[in-house]
Amino acid sequence: MYATKVEDGVFLLDTYALGQPRTVGVYVIKAPKIALVDCGYASSYKSVLQGLSEVGVSPSEVSYVIPTHVHLDHAGAAGVLLKEMPNAKVVAQERSVKHLVDPTKLVDSATQVFGEAIMRLYGAPAPIAADRITAVGEEATLELGGGASLTMMHTPGHAPHQISILIDRPGALLTADAVGIVYPGLATLIPTTPPPSLDPASLARSVDRLAQTAPRTLLVPHFGQREDSEAVFARTKEGVQAWVREVERMRNLKMDLDAISDQMERKVMYDARTEDLPVYAKVSVRSSVMGILHYLEKNS
Repeated sequence: MYATKVEDGVFLLDTYALGQPRTVGVYVIKAPKIALVDCGYASSYKSVLQGLSEVGVSPSEVSYVIPTHVHLDHAGAAGVLLKEMPNAKVVAQERSVKHLVDPTKLVDSATQVFGEAIMRLYGAPAPIAADRITAVGEEATLELGGGASLTMMHTPGHAPHQISILIDRPGALLTADAVGIVYPGLATLIPTTPPPSLDPASLARSVDRLAQTAPRTLLVPHFGQREDSEAVFARTKEGVQAWVREVERMRNLKMDLDAISDQMERKVMYDARTEDLPVYAKVSVRSSVMGILHYLEKNS
């Protein structure tokens, strides 16, 4: 099963990223104009299509594809899916458009971080024609009909081109990676601070902006629905600050990436009261450490 109803007219689709369930989710809003928020990895696009089928949506019925940012777990499949969605337009933050049209620099940057073997597993994003993309700035509203609308807000920090989306009815907030990772079954939060564009101060301001919307529920890409929005916002801000301090301390002790990642894995295991972490959580920890180290190097 790929699709789960989370709100009236709103469904979570599990992309089964790299074969792992409940790690990367995308969301469908069913209204007169149907919107798909995020797309998953290029290698996971068939899971998205299967999820759409389960909720009774054919690809030709999708009006909008909205990647919250161009990281490969959110936008990697956008170009591939659009080949199956002839009537869909892309809506994206203005700073992300160039990467959707020509993903070469994005792929090169991700390859430097993850390596060629991992990139083959993620799949290659397909370029998108510029005339199929509508750019949005600091804030924009998208009407879906039938009284449904989306408010898209620029929420940089995790990435400079990220947006988060408030579904104005029923007040559900699609956070993107403005909040930390809250994997089901792992009772802690892992900050989402990957390279190359981490900006902790901007991230904190974005979290504050989202908190002001007073959402009734959070729809998180990693992973699922959260009813404790105030706690998630607070833990995200506290977690990012604490991780930056701790990684900086270990960096000053001349510890390398492997050693720091190992220590932060131990911290996550302690916080979650578990004796081991699944592979995808270990990857998230390492990526977050890499992003903090990159930030510290740029600002030292």
